[in-house]
Amino acid sequence: PLFRSIPDEVDGERWQDVPTATIAADSRYFSFAPRAAWHGFEGYEKDQYLIDPCKLLLTTPGIDAASGQYADFGIPATILANYLRENGVVPEKCDLNSILFLLTPAESLEKMAHLVAKLAQFEQHIREDALLRDVLPTIYRKNAVRYEGYTLRRLCLEMHQLYASNDVKDLQKAMFRQQSLPKVAMNPQEANSEFIRGNVELVPIAEAEGRIAAEGALPYPPGVLCVVPGEIWGGAVQRYFLALEKGLNLLPGFSPELQGVYSETDEKGEKRLMGYMLTR
Repeated sequence: PLFRSIPDEVDGERWQDVPTATIAADSRYFSFAPRAAWHGFEGYEKDQYLIDPCKLLLTTPGIDAASGQYADFGIPATILANYLRENGVVPEKCDLNSILFLLTPAESLEKMAHLVAKLAQFEQHIREDALLRDVLPTIYRKNAVRYEGYTLRRLCLEMHQLYASNDVKDLQKAMFRQQSLPKVAMNPQEANSEFIRGNVELVPIAEAEGRIAAEGALPYPPGVLCVVPGEIWGGAVQRYFLALEKGLNLLPGFSPELQGVYSETDEKGEKRLMGYMLTR
């Protein structure tokens, strides 16, 4: 099943047992409690941060909320997002195992009921292990040879195993931690000036370790620059992009949005991620 991104209980009370009016007027039901296992965030104090009640965030199965470890089976959120788009529901965005919807004054009970119905229908497809060609017809048509005979659960399992084998969730977290941030070789303005002058070369990300970035690199998800001009490629950032490269080749049709990094096809027909580096 799909889950809302909130704790199961607040001060010993289950969410579903509390009146909606009480929840709407009490910030305890939206507060990130420090060190609580359900959210996994660190480094802040009690009542410092709240969940935005104007955003509906659902998490998909695949990561144990208590331990933070990958489960044997999971449903990557991009698969659910593509299914919803096929059925006229457009999510704001999705991450590895979360999907976000923005709530506005224009939302109605009918629209919310439609969303719930499509989520329930997707869960039914998972239980029945429906054929991929019936669940995601657009992606299937564009990649019919690759996904011939695939079921929805098989696709979910392969993508989940790709994430787990490359520890993508921890790489994503490590990219923005102080101890693993890229080292700075020069300020961004200097690096950008070299880029404008053409003192750069396009280098495979697999060979980029130790090279100075000429462009900022942004993968989506998470949608945040993880290398800026003048920083040195390597570490968690490079490994994260290489994991994305594996996904481009293994699972066509689910390409992430990338800025400052480019996908090119080599002589073997495989996609390689490339980036502009300052010439040595």
